[in-house]
Amino acid sequence: MQKNICPNCKVELDEGIEVCPLCHGYGTGRKEGKSKSESTETLKESIRKSRIYAWELSAIIAISAIIVVIIVDLVIVKGLGWSLYAVVSVTGLWLIITSFTFLLRRPVFLGISLALSTLGMLIIFDLLKSPVNWFVGLGLPISVSFWILFAIFLIIIRKLKRKGFNMLAFVLIEISILCIIIELFGDLYSDRTIFLDWAAITAATLVPLAGILFFIHYRMKRGNDLRSFFHV
Repeated sequence: MQKNICPNCKVELDEGIEVCPLCHGYGTGRKEGKSKSESTETLKESIRKSRIYAWELSAIIAISAIIVVIIVDLVIVKGLGWSLYAVVSVTGLWLIITSFTFLLRRPVFLGISLALSTLGMLIIFDLLKSPVNWFVGLGLPISVSFWILFAIFLIIIRKLKRKGFNMLAFVLIEISILCIIIELFGDLYSDRTIFLDWAAITAATLVPLAGILFFIHYRMKRGNDLRSFFHV
């Protein structure tokens, strides 16, 4: 029986898979007469299965890690202490992987899921040393600000007709805003006074750089496609 080999990647494809999930090239075992739409559907199904396999593997790794840290904590400390933070971290990371696995094509639900996972992880961290202390004054406003900025970035990207260096410019601007927000709420939480220093320096550095990127993209017409600009 002839093996189905991708001529580009030289990897053996599973039975029934005609389009390589890595390079989208056709394998040597491709059947004649199969339509392009059928090949596309086969590729999508292969990618979906690969994503599910990766998710299942992440679940096994997460469960194994949780069991190991709990056992180590019980043996060394004779109780549950630091392992609880590791359990929350691993669980939160797995929930984020789960969100990307099943909600990647539904950006609104993906964003909501990621935000809830992050907020849930932070509040549990704070509850582990009750009463709730820093979550309300620090963790909550910074996390909400981050996801709002992220949502705004996605909206801007979807509205852009030409994507290139302008995307990097918007990233730099939003990083500047986030830094200011972090220092703002950090100052309010620590000593109730606001004095912007490192965030102002960061913004003063990144915003002019973003302006240069906008100039390259819209005036010099050289940043309309990052892949062609960097020859990748």
